[in-house]
Amino acid sequence: MAFKPVMETTQFEDMVKSGKLSRRQAHKVMASFGIGTVLTPTLAGSAAASPDEQPLFFTWVGYDSPEFMVHYVEKYGEEPRYTFFSDEDEAFNKMRGGFSPHVTYPCGVSLKLWNDAGLLAPIDTGMLSNWGDVMDVFKDAPYSVIDGNRVYVPEDWGQTSMIIRTDLAPEYKDPANQTWAALWDEKYAGRVTISDYSYEAFAIAAMVLGYEPWTLTPEQRAECADLLRKQIPLNRMFTTSATEQGQAIASGEIIIATGGNGLLWELIGMEDTSGFEWTWTTPREGAMTWHCGLCIHPAAIEDGMYEKCHALIDSMISKEAGEFEIGNWYYGHTNKLAYESFDDEFLRSIGLAKDVEGMLASTQFVQTMPDPEILALQWEEIKAGF
Repeated sequence: MAFKPVMETTQFEDMVKSGKLSRRQAHKVMASFGIGTVLTPTLAGSAAASPDEQPLFFTWVGYDSPEFMVHYVEKYGEEPRYTFFSDEDEAFNKMRGGFSPHVTYPCGVSLKLWNDAGLLAPIDTGMLSNWGDVMDVFKDAPYSVIDGNRVYVPEDWGQTSMIIRTDLAPEYKDPANQTWAALWDEKYAGRVTISDYSYEAFAIAAMVLGYEPWTLTPEQRAECADLLRKQIPLNRMFTTSATEQGQAIASGEIIIATGGNGLLWELIGMEDTSGFEWTWTTPREGAMTWHCGLCIHPAAIEDGMYEKCHALIDSMISKEAGEFEIGNWYYGHTNKLAYESFDDEFLRSIGLAKDVEGMLASTQFVQTMPDPEILALQWEEIKAGF
């Protein structure tokens, strides 16, 4: 799951200069422009002095924030070393080519692929003091345990769902009426937007048709394609920019939009001055939930870093790390204790809840779909009118 660009370059420059972006947010935007993907010592600096003593953490840009490593530093006196990737394809190809970090940070969609390539070592949860506080709904995510070995510890998560202007489409204010089929509501033709990502678009169509999105047969995929062809004429725009989407929703140009937690961030910042009403929906077919987390590379065992890798993972799944991530990045965290510090109103405003497991009871955990290359090509053809 590559992070999506969250704003345009001019806006980024203005916000950096004015101090309105946190370091995490700045790193996230840099990653979306392909910046910061090379091997580099930790931005905090201390671990570079002893490269052979600390594990190498291969992760997304921004996960070097010191708030994640409080417990690790307490134990070992300094942070791990860091090297960054901008998306999981880049990370996979680099490791398959021989690069051997000690801890990696994939998302659920990549677990089977990385395991089949021999890139994941078993994890001993008995070495994780915070493991008992990780929610079961994430412990049981697909491919977390392969051939009887746990190879993945989930750390954060977010969702793709619909944002609806309920002052302009009041019939969808009632959660009982919220459905992905709203994207096909001809009443709002020209004022809806579906995801521009092929796997999300086909997953949405599959859920509307009542199919399991991640195991589509060729025949079911063809039905989904036909349904998506009916949606395209209703669509206002295709964009991966949360800023662009947020502005269109705030102006009323878009009434029903597919989006993620990043879009909520945009809308929260606009609603005080714009005075519009909107809701983050809970489609009865299920929202789509991504999750990412920690894996240990076999090189950690060979290099004598296995124990420290567990300490790194344990620090990232701590309550304190979760409080930082929820409160500053608006992502969900897998430690259930992290939600105790936030009130219900704040959590609802960013698409979360205190009862995360109840919220995710009907979710669709994003997984690799059959023939993703064919899917992507077919989606481009559908958008082009074929």
